[in-house]
Amino acid sequence: MNARVKSALKYTFSILLTFGFLYLAFRGTDFQKLWETLEHANYWWALSALPIVLLSHALRAWRWEYFLRPLKPNLHYRNLWSATIIGYMMNNVLPRAGELVRPYALAKMEGVSRSASFGTVLVERIFDVLSFMVVLALIPLVYSGPLTTAFPWLETAGIWIAVVTFGFFGLFVFLMLRRDVVEKLLKFFTRHISPKNAKLVERITHSFLDGFEFLKETKHYFMIGLLSVLVWGLYIVMMYLPFFAFGMTEKYSLNFASAMVVQGISSIGIVMPTPGATGPYHYFTIETLTKLYGVDEDVARSYAAVTHAVGYIGVTVIGLIYFVKENLKMSEVMKQNLQTGANASGAEGEGS
Repeated sequence: MNARVKSALKYTFSILLTFGFLYLAFRGTDFQKLWETLEHANYWWALSALPIVLLSHALRAWRWEYFLRPLKPNLHYRNLWSATIIGYMMNNVLPRAGELVRPYALAKMEGVSRSASFGTVLVERIFDVLSFMVVLALIPLVYSGPLTTAFPWLETAGIWIAVVTFGFFGLFVFLMLRRDVVEKLLKFFTRHISPKNAKLVERITHSFLDGFEFLKETKHYFMIGLLSVLVWGLYIVMMYLPFFAFGMTEKYSLNFASAMVVQGISSIGIVMPTPGATGPYHYFTIETLTKLYGVDEDVARSYAAVTHAVGYIGVTVIGLIYFVKENLKMSEVMKQNLQTGANASGAEGEGS
């Protein structure tokens, strides 16, 4: 199956997933009541979440620099920020495309190996999952209601996510430390391909594993941990401020702890491969607000729609500005995406 067919199937699945969750989130909606709820919302509170979103991405760019230091010290923060916001913009357009575009953009601006940079992006995602697990573990401390009744699958899902994440992380760390084992595995798996392609696979594999080299620099652990906590703290603030837009703090007594619960559970939807988490975010946010806090369905749907729109539109617009400013071309981005789909990520112009 060629790369174009794989991409077509991937995006078809993403579209079906998006509309499937949107249907589950908004089925049975009285759109007249929904519109009335939206009309009476205080959008200044809703818009206040946008600077928080941008600040969280700014801190992510800062944290990314610590992952990248072993590859290239003294990276320009402006380029890290630019690549980060472009990546999140692309995630809003094509699911998971941002993870490929960020290394591509940084390679053009800083000359960092795309494969190694992609390794650091994967590390970042692993840190996100670990942070998500911490948030889930803290939920019982701030919420004593019918959590397992409303979401009976939550504990099992959390266990599986943890097992898979720690498993992959442990595997990559082992391979990063034991390059001799990597060499043996590469010789075994590339013995039937041409020497030229075997060398290419070897170079890409080692470059990718270089993305985990930051683990050897223990002096940066504190800052990486601190920035991770700050990023997720901002995510909770981002969920909390729009409560005021719909009077949810007064009518339903929602507070900062409630925002942490909503953030934790809605993050399950964010990891699903849909553009900008469209669909799954709405569904899990609405389910959390209605089942755990008794929020009126129209209010919950309005909250989910508005909070998603503020972040989605804001990041997309700003990301597009930087996309144009950095002279990137969508044709090049799509080519990069297809190359990765064909298991050739970083094969051409490594570090260009």
